[in-house]
Amino acid sequence: MKTRLIITAAVLIIAATAVLLLPRPEAPPPGPTSPTAQPPTAGGAVSGFVAPTLIAITKAAASKAGLDPGGIRSVGSVEGLRLIQQGNVPDVYASVDIELLPDIKKTNPRQVFVIGRFNLSITCLKPLRDVADLLSRRQALADPYKAPIGYRALAAAWLLKKQGAADVTSLYEELGVRYAETPRGVNITTPIALKNTPRLVVAPNLDGAWAQLETGGADCIFAHTPFLINKGVKIGEKLGETALWVAYRARASFGEVYVYSLKPPLSFAEDPPYEIYVIFVDAAGNVVKTLRVGHFEAFAASYTERGDRVLEAMKSLDLASFGFTK
Repeated sequence: MKTRLIITAAVLIIAATAVLLLPRPEAPPPGPTSPTAQPPTAGGAVSGFVAPTLIAITKAAASKAGLDPGGIRSVGSVEGLRLIQQGNVPDVYASVDIELLPDIKKTNPRQVFVIGRFNLSITCLKPLRDVADLLSRRQALADPYKAPIGYRALAAAWLLKKQGAADVTSLYEELGVRYAETPRGVNITTPIALKNTPRLVVAPNLDGAWAQLETGGADCIFAHTPFLINKGVKIGEKLGETALWVAYRARASFGEVYVYSLKPPLSFAEDPPYEIYVIFVDAAGNVVKTLRVGHFEAFAASYTERGDRVLEAMKSLDLASFGFTK
């Protein structure tokens, strides 16, 4: 019995030694981390020239792509285009004006994604009885030479006059803007440098116009649905409807506001039924740029691999929740 136990123990020792001497399998090389496991900043910071209206959707896309959105700057669409043309190329550019797409394509982006269309609206601190009330309200205007919503406001003023609703073009003529009707529409000549008037304060972009509204520096601004969503405005009670707009009471971070969602052709959800050209001129009267005003439609362009990732993530977002329609 004792001998059997000694033999069994010896066998076990030999077996254990053999196991220890066997070659160990090498650990597989570390594979790529799953995107879902990445912290939001794992892929690095994204640089971007992005229209104020598109800040929320672009930052959401960057975060979804596992990138840090901290380098995304709020820049007027026209201003952002000029920065790229001057050699300041970001990872991603996003504009609210499809009319700038041909110019952007000339800067050789890697990809372009058309986000969707949206509507123009007017937002005021106090309710409007009718559109003629704009003549007695101080307005903050996003600089037309830097922000497409600025020259859309100039075009909307002419459309209101054309429809016989109210002549608010005088507000902009005080800035030096000139309206010249043509057989098919209108030419709107606009100085590239505008100064404030008693009834108009000129802001560098839509963010700046909103800041004027927020601080009481202006009574009304032209804005649009995606921008209001970006600013956290909560649309509430419907107050009424006219041939020009649908009126809503809304809640902004600084208090109650009134939103007038414009109807076609004032909404610019579709191309207007007239040929509307904006002609930008310098102090000497030389033409700097000419644009034909069409419908509102946003797009984004990428210039780097990081920008590509932002665009791919943007395509998978719920665009309607950011105020866009196809």
